[in-house]
Amino acid sequence: MNKTDKIIVAFYVLLAFSYGTFVFVSSAELTDNAISILPKKVTDFETSRLVDINKEEIFDVMANVENFPNILPGNINHVKILNKSDGVIIAEEELIEAGIKSKLLVRHTIKPYDEHIIEIIDGDAKGTVITQLFESVGSQTNLITRVHLNVSGISSIIAYFPESNLIHAVNTVISHFVDYSKRDIIDNKVDAIYHEILHRPADKVGLSYYSELMRSGQMTEDELRTTLSNSDEALSMNMKPIDELSNSTKITINNLYEKTLLRKADPKGMMYYGNLLEQGTSPDEIRTMLLESEEGQHVSFSNPIRSEIKTLYYKILNRVATDTEVDYYHKMIDDGLMTLDDVKKEIEQSAEYKNLQN
Repeated sequence: MNKTDKIIVAFYVLLAFSYGTFVFVSSAELTDNAISILPKKVTDFETSRLVDINKEEIFDVMANVENFPNILPGNINHVKILNKSDGVIIAEEELIEAGIKSKLLVRHTIKPYDEHIIEIIDGDAKGTVITQLFESVGSQTNLITRVHLNVSGISSIIAYFPESNLIHAVNTVISHFVDYSKRDIIDNKVDAIYHEILHRPADKVGLSYYSELMRSGQMTEDELRTTLSNSDEALSMNMKPIDELSNSTKITINNLYEKTLLRKADPKGMMYYGNLLEQGTSPDEIRTMLLESEEGQHVSFSNPIRSEIKTLYYKILNRVATDTEVDYYHKMIDDGLMTLDDVKKEIEQSAEYKNLQN
């Protein structure tokens, strides 16, 4: 990791800093000379922000330490409550930033519904304190955040960032909590199921779409779990690499590609459909998926077997064959159960053909 990357990582840790966590970045490359050229050191700063949520509601969200990973999933990986009593929570909080993980010991002192004090009690940031005050302003809440930085070692670089950057980082974190507070119970259920199945928060499109289905009674929680579990994303999370697929699987997928898309399977397709096959999806189902894909729809117009079947229908029955009819005979030919001559004879023996002759 170069020095520029370390500075970027150090800046982003303020997202977690605002709620009692800190990224510990170890490095032998960043020296005291790098710190000496930085701006004036910041040890204390304060910011306030008026949010359109009542005090009790925003306080409850910000004081729910165990839920931090759901609110800041990109920064806080895991929270383990070590002790909880008389408004004080001691927690081990695992932070992840730029692929770097660190565990911190944090004390949360919670005074409903007015104050939340967060203190880092171990590590390079030991003694850092963040105090969050909650003031009612009608139906809104004025959030006052006071930060006292106490950092040493490589962590010292945080104290040399411009105060405006530090305030911006605090407000960014607050925005995450405000957005989460505005969700209703259905939104939170959908988001929780996303975390359960896909191990990530729900994206805006998915959250809006599935929340509306659940509100209207068109989808249950279990049905959402099934939908997400069967999604391409979920399947890809458990996919074997190509070299772990069996030879018979590779042969089957290549045959399906050659017969439906008129080419060999590409690596991405081989891995995806090969895993589906080994997870229980039948060759017929995969064949249908290929035929119904955008490429399959395009290729079907020039597929010689499908073209011949369509020609037979037009010549014998004087009409266009349906997709179902073409798919049926195409598969029969691919499987070696019929030839084009067999198809011709079967069409000529159909009741539809006989009615045309009368």
